Amino acid sequence: MSVLRSELECRLDHHTVVLLGARHSWDLGYRGELIAMQRFCRTFHYAPIISRPDEEHVPWAGQTGYVQDLWDRGLVAEAIGYDPTTDNTQILLCGNPGMIEGMITRLEKDGFGEGDAGSPGQIHAEKFW
Repeated sequence: MSVLRSELECRLDHHTVVLLGARHSWDLGYRGELIAMQRFCRTFHYAPIISRPDEEHVPWAGQTGYVQDLWDRGLVAEAIGYDPTTDNTQILLCGNPGMIEGMITRLEKDGFGEGDAGSPGQIHAEKFW
């Protein structure tokens, strides 16, 4: 959240998309703040997804599955109005190492890479629990 709070740019030529996955809706951290950012900045897009909708106390009307599913469903392209490519997109993955590895594997199919000493790549990751 600190990166979003300090670096969010609401320019028409700069989109920020947050795909946030959790098991349950009550595990979606900073949900209220992310919804407020989306209302404030029309180039900021927040897409929550939960993997266990059957365990919700109140029926969940949002996306279900995993973060990788949002990418596969074209949600990012729909939100920003164009296809994300290696020329126009940088990706920051934060969270569960399994999700990060799954997303990297998926993104590599579209030509995105983590980079190395000679090239910064388009995928940047921070693994934590």
